[in-house]
Amino acid sequence: EMGCDAEYVDDVHEELVCAVCHLPMLRAVGIHPCAHAFCEGCLVAPHTGVALQECPTCRGAVGSTMPMYMVRNMINGLSVYCVHKARGCEEKVKRGDLETHAATCGFAEVTCTHAGCGATVLRRDLKAHVAKCEWGLVTCPKRCGERVPRGKLEKHKAEECVKRMVECEKCGTKRKAEASEEHRKRLCPDREVECEVAGCGVMYKRGARAEHMKEHAERHVELLAAENKLRVEENKALLQRVAVLESNFESRCTATCVLEWIVDGFSAKRQAKQWIFSGEMVLSHENVAHRYPFQLRVGPNGENDGGVSLYFVPRRGEHPHRLEWPMKKKVEMRIVNQKGGNDVVGILDPVDNDTLKAFFADLAPPPAGNTQGIGLPDFLKPSEVDDFVTSTDCMTVRVRLLD
Repeated sequence: EMGCDAEYVDDVHEELVCAVCHLPMLRAVGIHPCAHAFCEGCLVAPHTGVALQECPTCRGAVGSTMPMYMVRNMINGLSVYCVHKARGCEEKVKRGDLETHAATCGFAEVTCTHAGCGATVLRRDLKAHVAKCEWGLVTCPKRCGERVPRGKLEKHKAEECVKRMVECEKCGTKRKAEASEEHRKRLCPDREVECEVAGCGVMYKRGARAEHMKEHAERHVELLAAENKLRVEENKALLQRVAVLESNFESRCTATCVLEWIVDGFSAKRQAKQWIFSGEMVLSHENVAHRYPFQLRVGPNGENDGGVSLYFVPRRGEHPHRLEWPMKKKVEMRIVNQKGGNDVVGILDPVDNDTLKAFFADLAPPPAGNTQGIGLPDFLKPSEVDDFVTSTDCMTVRVRLLD
């Protein structure tokens, strides 16, 4: 970097001028041993950036360089004109303060701060420019909440603002733009709409609805009666279809139909000594016309010795009158062995077992919300429990009706 080419107020003494760039020295340094002074930047070859090896004045070898602080202070104390003198600045400052002044000088050119503008103005005129800049954001005076560039405000108010008044092209009434769509779709009395009575098809102005209904009342009654008759026939067909589907569904479960209940989190519930209940399920059989609702109940700690108990709880269901009571079908309950061994199976026989016969006779049908159950208090022994629990802490229970 060469010397400072600012415009000096007074002539500069030749001893303060660099012999290389012929300008007052910038960051003056002296060469040892010859003591000639130059700009710091002038002692570097301009094309290679390598420090010069000989003095530009005496051609003596450059041993070393050192800052010339006295020379620097003398030059920085010289008075110079502002670099923006040509634009009107008349300030005279010390050369050492020139950069600081230039950074705040009112005659320096700056760019408008508004996005999209890009205009260049004098710093002293920036505030006035910003205040009227076409790209400055202003709030719409119609209170729509939008902020738009000042130069586009009139277009916004006339064409875009939701609070502007617009005229309906049909009826000529005026309202805010934000309400015009609802007016067009639901309120405009001069907009044509189709009669809502299915099959009528007449188009009329919304404001003439009463006259249309009165004029076509007899025809509307005929159309509505025909529509109602059609709906009645459709409902009958649907009810018949539902009956067929119910019948097919109830008869689809065969003798091999098995219900499976996965008891998850078994070990934690066993440790907490909590009874475990299934949701309500239904049992069916190829020889049983309807389905028996029931619930399973597991005692993870058994009744006496810490095994596992399993109970069958008959439920009332939604249509108890359709079922044969008391229930006379055998129920097979099974807990699946998860280690490849034999499952544990228990059978409830309400025909040959007097205790079960009496139990089901008392629940013919079960009352609403029944919780009475019957089953096997010690279905699994304590030593067997681990073989019936999966690695994910689940136990599988299966139930089916037998002949």
